[in-house]
Amino acid sequence: MDVTTKALVLRATDYKENDKFVLLYSLEYGKITVHAKGIRKANAKLKFAADQFCFGQYELAKVDDRFTLKTCDQLESFYSLREDVVVYYSACTIAECLANYTEEGQSEPNVFVETLKALQALTNGIEPLSVALRFLLAFMEMQGFKLQLNGCLECGKSSKKLYLDLQRGGMLCETCRNPDSSPVSPRVLAACQMLDGMPYDKLQNLNFTVEMLKDALELCYKYVSHSFFPLKSLSELVKLA
Repeated sequence: MDVTTKALVLRATDYKENDKFVLLYSLEYGKITVHAKGIRKANAKLKFAADQFCFGQYELAKVDDRFTLKTCDQLESFYSLREDVVVYYSACTIAECLANYTEEGQSEPNVFVETLKALQALTNGIEPLSVALRFLLAFMEMQGFKLQLNGCLECGKSSKKLYLDLQRGGMLCETCRNPDSSPVSPRVLAACQMLDGMPYDKLQNLNFTVEMLKDALELCYKYVSHSFFPLKSLSELVKLA
């Protein structure tokens, strides 16, 4: 059976002499692995279809749960994401979230749309750390492990001093905190609260320092690493920015 789907390339790995396995994130099927036969040959016409961040209309042959690439009509290459190292690692952080934290074969249109909006914001020159942070906050919520930022999870009170509780996924005040909680800067917390849910095209109106955004991304990194496993791209992004 042949199927057609809009999809984004998350990554590709070499297979045998001339093939690749391409990990796609598609609108209709979610995360799927596609066998691209002969795509590594020098004269392969579909070589672009395995490029990271290629977004296109993919025609696939489907047998049971296995997909094989037939054709691809490229809709957007997102080539400019590769021209700046910070932009690139911001995009890689987004792709790694989908590769690591979504289920194979599970369609999530809201995640698909959010991803394209974030990548488009990066190509439009929006501050890459802001885009990565905005996406992470939205993605965590869509996947059911939202980072709770508003007040103490225990007593509900707002406080100038709040602490991140990784086990509970949010903030605790000084009275309710436990020994393992780590302090969160009020400025970092305010940045996360402001960015959460903000349209991507409005991010350019914000005036956060690079250090503040890095601290906020490290906050997300701690939480994601505790809940699942570390995002290597996010770790590199914070180092490079």
